[in-house]
Amino acid sequence: MRVTTEKLPGVDSATVSLNEGRAVVELQPGNAITMAEIRQSAERNGFTPRDAVVHAQADVIAEGDKLQLQISGTNDRYEIATTPHVEDIQQELRKHAGQAVMVEGMIPAPKDLNATPMMQVNSVKPIPHQ
Repeated sequence: MRVTTEKLPGVDSATVSLNEGRAVVELQPGNAITMAEIRQSAERNGFTPRDAVVHAQADVIAEGDKLQLQISGTNDRYEIATTPHVEDIQQELRKHAGQAVMVEGMIPAPKDLNATPMMQVNSVKPIPHQ
C-alpha cells in the first residue's frame, strides 16, 4: 500500500504499520488529493479504511446556522460532527467564516456513502496573514 499511495498526486510520503493496522500519509502543501482518493487507494490494496485523523487547511463556510469546512484545494466539504465541545468549536469557526483556518480532527470512515461527510473537529487555529 505504501508504494501505491506514494504515487498518488500530492502525497509526500506514506508509512504503513500492519501490526498497528495504520497508515500515515503526509501530503505536500497545496495538494488537491481527496479523502476518497486516499481511501480508494487503501481499498485497492485490500485494506478497509477506518477513521482518519487529519491536520488540514480548510475554508470555513457559514450558510445560516450551518457550518461546513471545505478542505483547501479540493471540493471536499464536511459538516461539523456533534461532540462534547462542539459549541466551542462552532463559536471559534464562526469567528473565521469566509476565511481559511488550520483544523485538527477526525473524519469517521463512511458507513453510508450517500450520507453527508462529517468531521469531528478538535482544534481550530487561524492562519496568520502574510
